Amino acid sequence: MPGDDQRTDLVAISQRWWDEILRDGDLDVITEVFTDPFVRHTGSGTVHETHREYISRIGELLRVITRAETVVDDRVVTDDRVWTRATSRGINRETGEQSIVTWLIVQRFEGERIAEQWVATLTGVDWTT
Repeated sequence: MPGDDQRTDLVAISQRWWDEILRDGDLDVITEVFTDPFVRHTGSGTVHETHREYISRIGELLRVITRAETVVDDRVVTDDRVWTRATSRGINRETGEQSIVTWLIVQRFEGERIAEQWVATLTGVDWTT
C-alpha cells in the first residue's frame, strides 16, 4: 500500500482528469498528467494513444456532451492504481436530452503520470439511486 502522501498525490492527479479535462474541457492538461503514449483499455479494445490522439478523442466527447457535472461516488487507491466509480450528468448536444453516464475507471501511474487507463462506461445507468 502506498503511504498517505503518495495516495493523496495520486488522487489529486486523478481528480484533474475529472475536473480540469472532463468538466472544464482543458485538454492541455492531458499533456501534464498522461505519459506519451499511454495505454487505454475499453470495451472496444486496447490502444496506445499519443497525447494528440487522446486530445482528439476527448474533444469529440466534449463536443457531444455539454455542461457535464461529475460526482465521484467511490474511489480506492492501491499501490500504483486509482480506482474510481463516478456519475456524470450533462446535455447531449445532438439530441438536446439529459444524459447520464456511470464510469468505472482504473488509472495506473508511473511516477506522477497516468500511464494506463481501463475505462468502462454505462450510458443511461444511474447507480446513485
